[in-house]
Amino acid sequence: MIYTVTLNPALDRAVTVGRLLPDDTTRMTGVTVYAAGKGIDVSRVVRELGGTSVALGFVGGYAGRQLEGLLINAGVVCDFTEIAGETRTNIILRESEQGRQYAVSAPGPEAGPAAIGRLCDQVRRLADLDYLVISGSLPRGVTANVYNQLIQTGRAHGAFVMLDADGEALREGIAHGPACIKPNHHELGRLVGRELADEAQILDACTEVHAMGVKHIIVSRGRHGLIYSDAAGPRYKAVSPPVEADSTVGAGDSVVGGFVLAHSRGLVAGECLRWGCAAGAATARTPGTELCHRADVEAILDQVVVTAL
Repeated sequence: MIYTVTLNPALDRAVTVGRLLPDDTTRMTGVTVYAAGKGIDVSRVVRELGGTSVALGFVGGYAGRQLEGLLINAGVVCDFTEIAGETRTNIILRESEQGRQYAVSAPGPEAGPAAIGRLCDQVRRLADLDYLVISGSLPRGVTANVYNQLIQTGRAHGAFVMLDADGEALREGIAHGPACIKPNHHELGRLVGRELADEAQILDACTEVHAMGVKHIIVSRGRHGLIYSDAAGPRYKAVSPPVEADSTVGAGDSVVGGFVLAHSRGLVAGECLRWGCAAGAATARTPGTELCHRADVEAILDQVVVTAL
């Protein structure tokens, strides 16, 4: 079973207006509410592509119940840990006339030590843990050490552990041996302490990170596609056909969802990368925080060019 962990989920309220009017009333032309968070996005993509996963993490208050209900209605299996604080609500504001989008992200509630302990114990007791995807920001009161504990627990189960984080959480997490990480090229650059301007520099950085104990690395590069590096040798590049991007929100999470689902189905690395690339490109075509649609992913799939490096 694929399990995803989102410690700081959110309700994303996507609001569309014609144009923002300073010092005047701006009328909404549309409002949509999504259950959001990086791991939750992965679970939503896995579901959309015909797979099954279980979404774990912290939820609280009315917003947390609404988030859980949205996921259940969408067919995503959930087993969240309740906290006292209210799940955060983010605002995504889109000006249709100007083609501009603004994302206002809330900090989220505080999660206490008891909630952290309950979640870690829940993961420890999972009998069918095959894949563990750990991603997203940390709520107040939670340090990156919780990721370290979850990685260790996943490894003890023999699970394929994927970490999608940035900064200190990524650096500390790597020390505990996740099987796979998925930074973008900026995040990978911060990890190795230098800017990565081209493909060769990205591959050199991957070699450094493999030496830290990470077997699989997927690097996202926006319109330039994905690079995959395996410590044992195989390296691939995947590039989707040009798509008219509406919003890149969730594209990286869609890459993770497509890759992990394909990996769980026994596909080889190059084909897993193809599914990740197609899912990411299909998400870029959707508005706001909407994720990929299966028909779009399948239409793009055969057009993704996968090249051995």
